[in-house]
Order: sequence, then C-alpha cells, then structure tokens
Amino acid sequence: MKLKLILITVLAFGSLAHAQGILSNISIAAGGEGVFPSATVDRASYIAGNGFSPAAQSTTNSIGGVVDARYDFGRHSAVGAAVSFNRSAEVFFAPDSGALSRIHSNNIEIIGTYIFRLPSNERVKPYAMFGGGMVRFAPVSGYQANGIPQTEMKPAFAYGFGSDFKLTDHFSLRLQYRGLLRADPDFKLYVSPAAATASNGSAGFGTSLRSHVPEPSIQIVYHF
Repeated sequence: MKLKLILITVLAFGSLAHAQGILSNISIAAGGEGVFPSATVDRASYIAGNGFSPAAQSTTNSIGGVVDARYDFGRHSAVGAAVSFNRSAEVFFAPDSGALSRIHSNNIEIIGTYIFRLPSNERVKPYAMFGGGMVRFAPVSGYQANGIPQTEMKPAFAYGFGSDFKLTDHFSLRLQYRGLLRADPDFKLYVSPAAATASNGSAGFGTSLRSHVPEPSIQIVYHF
C-alpha cells in the first residue's frame, strides 16, 4: 500500500513538472494593430475598353485588435496563431458607369506562423516570421453596391519581424510589423471586364486582384 502511494505521488509530481515545463514555453499577447492596405488597379478593364479609365479598388485604413498565442520549441523556433479584428470599407470605381461603390465590413484575420528567433539577450528578443491563413470579410448594413454583398473568406500569406522587450519575469512589450498579401474581397459580386463588356452589363464589384497590407502592432505579452 505504501509503495502504491509513493508511486502515485511520484507520478503526480512528474506530471505536474511536465505540465509546468510545457506552460513555460507558452506566451499569450494582446494589443492594438494598424491596418494600411494598398489599392489595386485592374489594367485589364482599361485594355478591354470598358471605359475611359481602369477599374480600381481601395480599402480604408483602420485600427483593430490582435490576440497572439505562441509556443516555443528548440532554441530558435516557435509556432504562433494570431486572431485580429478590424472594420474597414472597400471602395470600388467601376469604369463602365463612373460610379463609386462602397461596402463596410467587419474583418477577422486568422493567421498561423512559424517564428525564427534571432540572436538575442535577456531583455531584447528579436524574431522573423512567415506563414498564412484566412481573412473573413463580413459586410454590414449601409452598403452602396449593385447587388447584395455576402460574407466571404480570402486566403492570405503573412511575413514579418519584431522584438519582445522584457518588462518583468512574466511580462514583455512586443513591437511587431506584419505584412499580409491577400486577395481583395468582392463579396461575391465580381463580374469580369470581358463578361461585362459582352453583356453590356455592370462590372459588378472588385478587381479580383491582391493587395499588400502592412500591419504594425504593439502588444503586451504574458509568459507562463
């Protein structure tokens, strides 16, 4: 009986130590993020003769929030999963009508990354990262578009760099730059320039191109 109690105690302490070892490699961060998308111009719409100027799409700048969880393994490697949210407006110029369409949307970015730890010291820990994920665009009321916009998901490639600055044993300040290369949303209203010309109809909404989106952020990190 005593032997069983000893074995149970040893196993319990071993499991606790193992769990603490895993937790010590986990960090959770939260903070604010700026979102500054570039505009896209569909030169094919100009070549197709759809109007006096090409179709163009732009996204308004915005500020949102980000939550980031990371697990370190090995000396220089970590994996991360980040969820960020913001609200923006997609603005589309249709050359066939010369009209501007605008759709506001709530956006959620879900991005997974591999993080490579660069040479560091006790207080400054720089890193580089790359990965990918999806961006969800959910239109809200008050849109101005030819049709009813629908929620859609678009793929995204991510890259970036940053650094954690130690504040205490458990807290750090993170300054990060992340860039996204993602497909522009069209809310399932896109009509190609060739199809619009052939049917003498509207160009719909969107250029169906990709945008580069710089996303600098500042976060507070908690290390277990």
